[in-house]
Amino acid sequence: MKNKFAYIMGVVSLTVIVVFIGAWIYNLNQLLDCDFESDYKCEVVHIAGVLIPPVSLVTVWFAVDPAKTVD
Repeated sequence: MKNKFAYIMGVVSLTVIVVFIGAWIYNLNQLLDCDFESDYKCEVVHIAGVLIPPVSLVTVWFAVDPAKTVD
């Protein structure tokens, strides 16, 4: 029974780590897509996600600069 619990906890831990790393990498990609011009909302949001990795789980969902979106 202990081995099954340890296996499940290992899989859960690995999944959480992969999600955190994936969100951080994608957030870094979004930061590099920002235009770094006036109205620094995009930059501030994504810098917070890069500097504080748990925050990247939230900031990764914010859209990039409005100038880059296609209407």
